[in-house]
Amino acid sequence: MKDYFKLNKLTSCKWINLFEVFYNRKDQPKRSWLMCSRKDRPITDAGVADAVVIIPTIKTQAGVRLVVTKEFRVPIWDYEYGFPAGLIDDGEDIAETIKRELKEETGLELVKIGHISKPVYSSAGLSDESCYMAMVEARGEISNQYQEPSEDIETILMDVNDIKALLESQSKVAAKAWGILYHYVKIGKIE
Repeated sequence: MKDYFKLNKLTSCKWINLFEVFYNRKDQPKRSWLMCSRKDRPITDAGVADAVVIIPTIKTQAGVRLVVTKEFRVPIWDYEYGFPAGLIDDGEDIAETIKRELKEETGLELVKIGHISKPVYSSAGLSDESCYMAMVEARGEISNQYQEPSEDIETILMDVNDIKALLESQSKVAAKAWGILYHYVKIGKIE
């Protein structure tokens, strides 16, 4: 892994920074790559997750529903369908992050965590950002009262037909959500 020989931090922003990595691989000449990172030690700490994506289900009178978010995202200047998500705060364990982010973004409470993935990478050609994917059960009433002023998030409870309609529409869907949404349509139920 130590084929890179220089890392230049090009920006000094609060949430994410741009770096230029100078490296050589195998018998190739020296090259450079631009990348973004949320970490103080990019590449070295690439295996440390930055965030969590929460895939909640909730029991309703009409049956089990998947909790989906519709969030405005500045880089695409549009809404993106996905799941509640957020950064892991310093010193916070993953269960605390899941509970906090679920409440902040949807108003729902965590009932139980079913499964947490190992860190998965968001866009390895651009960034070393990784996240845990957490399958959880939630309860409560949807509310946006806990959202940050900068957040524009709508929470939607979906059944399989709603998910199918979403995937057939021209709406933008997060890459980390698409496979899960497609899976529920293919099996015909939300588990």
